[in-house]
Amino acid sequence: MTSLKTRLVWILLALILSAWVASAIITFVFTSRVMLDQVDQQLEQYADLVKYITAIFARQVDEGLPLSEPWLRGEFGTAHLQPIVIDAPRGEKLNPALNIWLEGNLIAVMADSPRFGRPAVEGFDFGGPEGNAGQWRILTRHDPLTDLWLQVGIEMGGARRSMLGMLGRALLPLLIVLPLTVALLYFGVSRGLQPLRALASQIALRNPGLLDPVSPAGVPAEMQPVVSSLNALLQRLAMALEGQQRFTANAAHELLTPLAAIKTEVQLCQMQLRDQRGGAMLTRIAQRVDRASHTVAQLLTLARLDPDIPVVTRPLRLDLLLSEALEDTSHLATERGLTVRYDTGTAAWMSGNEDSLSILLRNLLINAFRYASGESTVVVSLRTGAAVDLEISNDCEPMSAREFGRVRERFYRAAGSSGQGGAGLGLSIVARIAEQHNAQMKVYPGDSGRGFRVRLEFPALAV
Repeated sequence: MTSLKTRLVWILLALILSAWVASAIITFVFTSRVMLDQVDQQLEQYADLVKYITAIFARQVDEGLPLSEPWLRGEFGTAHLQPIVIDAPRGEKLNPALNIWLEGNLIAVMADSPRFGRPAVEGFDFGGPEGNAGQWRILTRHDPLTDLWLQVGIEMGGARRSMLGMLGRALLPLLIVLPLTVALLYFGVSRGLQPLRALASQIALRNPGLLDPVSPAGVPAEMQPVVSSLNALLQRLAMALEGQQRFTANAAHELLTPLAAIKTEVQLCQMQLRDQRGGAMLTRIAQRVDRASHTVAQLLTLARLDPDIPVVTRPLRLDLLLSEALEDTSHLATERGLTVRYDTGTAAWMSGNEDSLSILLRNLLINAFRYASGESTVVVSLRTGAAVDLEISNDCEPMSAREFGRVRERFYRAAGSSGQGGAGLGLSIVARIAEQHNAQMKVYPGDSGRGFRVRLEFPALAV
């Protein structure tokens, strides 16, 4: 996904380049117009000069005076048969072409000048010799005094080359400044987006459980609607979370109290009833009540963990918490005839929350005891090193890779599991607490392919 900064830079760069190209085109058009005006002015000056000179020669001829140009004395009489060639001025960058016509005959041309067509009307036009039409700018003048038609022209190729050279010199600073413009543009956009980055950092660094409104200070006016909508969403989320927590607490209280009362009534009935079938039925009812109570307790625990509120941690010894959890749950192992092998090393110091870790350990042990095969061995191992490594394994029926991939899902229980009770929430709670403590959790079968093994790697605390 393209970032906003990149999009803005490309858009502004495209606009600048478009403006630059448009400026270059407009400059080219105006420069061409100015060049043509200058050429026309130069042609008019040439034409006025030639007209003045021819008027002087005509007056000298009328007055019988000797002509000042020696080449006119012998050649003027035969000019209608072969045009007189006039030497071109030296030192001119744009040498003009000159054709002089009299009574439909070309009588004089400038040296190296092309032969233009017979003139008919006065004015400016583009023309040239055959094969080069349009390459010359020609001014045609008629002198009534001498009845001469004067054609003065300038070759436009040289003029255009001069114009392009001038245009290149004018645009060269823009080409030099263009990289600097791109750099300044990138810097300006980065500075302009600084408030957005500050807003993103403010939101990213917020406590996940903190649903207070985002401060609009320093936020651009264009982003104010986004901040307002976000604050409105946070307010609705806070109200929904508060309602959920209140509902969970009330529901747990309302459910646990009658379940406890039902369990008491069932136990009283068991003590008074001597019928074997009735006793078995009451036993099943008691088991279902225990399972419902356990499910409600697990749901309450999971609801407290769900809001993603960071836990308050302190240095503690995981091995001591593990010993306490084993004492609290050892009756489950005794009831099922299980052997518990507790393998631990030195003191396992880590940073964590004592209440959350106690819940994690009890859930792991209860899960291992409930789903283990009867009269098998449950191995509990705790090692310290670069990390605090906790591993609990039992012996049970083999599970597929798909089942191992789903055991951490809520309310998932492996098909055909022989465990007593349970709602499929224990490992979900374990995974949530492990995530809060930045621990790595892995589940996999035992070495023989049977059994269930869970391994947790907690960051160790240097002491």
